[in-house]
Amino acid sequence: MDHAPDIRLQPGKTIPVGPSFWPRLLRRETYQQDAAAFLLHNAQTFGDLIYFEAFGRPILQFNHPDLIQEMLVRDAPHHHRNLVMQRSKAVLGEGLLTSEEPLHMRQRRLAQPAFHRQRIGAYGEIIAGYTEKMTALWATGTTLDVRAEMLLLALRIVGKTLFDTDVEHEVHSIAAAVDSFQGFLPLAFLPLSTQIQRLPLPAMRRIRRGREELDTLIYRMIRERRADPRDRGDLLSMLIASVDEEDPTASMTDRQVRDECLTVLLAGHETTANALSFALWLLAQHQEIQQQLAQESAAALEGRQATAADYPKLPLAEQVFAEALRLYPPVWVTARTAAENYEYRGMTIKKGTMLVAPQFAVHRDPRFYVDPLAFAPARFTSAIKATRPRYAYFPFGAGSRQCIGEGLAWMEGVLILATIAQMWRLSPVPGGPNTIAISPSVSLRPKGPVLLHVERRTR
Repeated sequence: MDHAPDIRLQPGKTIPVGPSFWPRLLRRETYQQDAAAFLLHNAQTFGDLIYFEAFGRPILQFNHPDLIQEMLVRDAPHHHRNLVMQRSKAVLGEGLLTSEEPLHMRQRRLAQPAFHRQRIGAYGEIIAGYTEKMTALWATGTTLDVRAEMLLLALRIVGKTLFDTDVEHEVHSIAAAVDSFQGFLPLAFLPLSTQIQRLPLPAMRRIRRGREELDTLIYRMIRERRADPRDRGDLLSMLIASVDEEDPTASMTDRQVRDECLTVLLAGHETTANALSFALWLLAQHQEIQQQLAQESAAALEGRQATAADYPKLPLAEQVFAEALRLYPPVWVTARTAAENYEYRGMTIKKGTMLVAPQFAVHRDPRFYVDPLAFAPARFTSAIKATRPRYAYFPFGAGSRQCIGEGLAWMEGVLILATIAQMWRLSPVPGGPNTIAISPSVSLRPKGPVLLHVERRTR
């Protein structure tokens, strides 16, 4: 299919059309739409390149795969990280999510070996083992909050794969730190955000307290590993042992290791848990697809624990996870900030302009997805994927900042879904909602518990 970008300019100007603040305010839309719904409405109303302002900041919204490729790949040298990530350095430090070039590329080279396919493959048994251990505690015929279960499961997995340790004692501290970071988003957009961060506000106290508790945990692990640097098969071992290919004498400092560990710990487990929560809810709503997944899993695993070697035998599990990431991408918008003035398609993008590419809107574009709101994992068979533009689907970002942990996320998603489907049948709670409420903050998460009825399958 060939769809050229639909770019509409304001009459007599080189600025694209977009929503006006005051008409939206008078219609009460500013209070009725969340940010994800707002960006989706923009894409459906104004085309593929949209201009608007928020808190006095100019914003350009990119909704077409060609424009997204230009923004995230071709024009990346013109950009800094987005405003939220810039101001999140107070929490995350100079990790891969927040650092700028050239530091970012050096960090990526140092961290990359920790995410090589062979290393990730070794985590398959950990993923499946923790999943079986968790589900063994489920009682058939009961109702569970699967989001709470997935958060705990993902946290256990990241604790084991990152630190080779059980994080049970730190679960509540880590969960509180994640929640406080989610609450940081509204502050990051305010004009005096930097000054607000220094105030003794309850939100900032929670963020600082969470950071201090996590620092205590992470630095203790680093000290122990420096004292005993043998490779324990975890990401921390790889980060400590990593050296820069361009400068073999250079390795990560304790602060750099801390920043990367904190990034993986906070960002990695929460986004994966959200994706799995949405996927399980979708499967519960679509019993036929769930039954097909159960049959695939039973045939591939034959009642045993999954390993990384089973991944190629689970194409439907991969398609289900991919479709959940399409409909409910945890990274629901990718943003950058123009670091300088530059020319773009006949206009000048000025320094400081925020550039946003909303996965939530692009993944629901009917030009690239027939009946886009339907749950249809078959969209991700090889033949159908080949008909779509590359950047019509980008749940893990794109370009030099594409998520370094993408391979681990896919391994978790596929093996967890297959393990659960082999053993359990999920169904909606009688009288429960047939839609799932979302909360678009730093990540897209379900709004409230995700309650499902569980029944053990009989072989």
